[in-house]
Amino acid sequence: MAEETKTVVTERAEMHSERQLNSVTVVSMPPWKIALVRATRCYIQSFAGLLLAIGTGTVASLGMKITRSDVLHTVASCAILAAFAAAASLLQNTVELWFGVDATNPKMRA
Repeated sequence: MAEETKTVVTERAEMHSERQLNSVTVVSMPPWKIALVRATRCYIQSFAGLLLAIGTGTVASLGMKITRSDVLHTVASCAILAAFAAAASLLQNTVELWFGVDATNPKMRA
């Protein structure tokens, strides 16, 4: 018999049956790690989005000229801009986790 697939989820009060509870693997992390993971994801998404915007000509349609010789400068600029988005995400998530907003309003996490 194949091993049952486990799903990693956050704790949910509406999970009552033994089958539901047995199929869940609870992964607990301290709030600071959660905030760092979320900020890292934000950084990667922002960086990739900025590179995609430049690569598809979206920036050029806004009147900005970027030549192929500016690629390294462009990548560095995208990395810096993405860092600002990640810093904002880190601040937001730290405040939310510090004050327990995610615990008092679990629907806000989605």
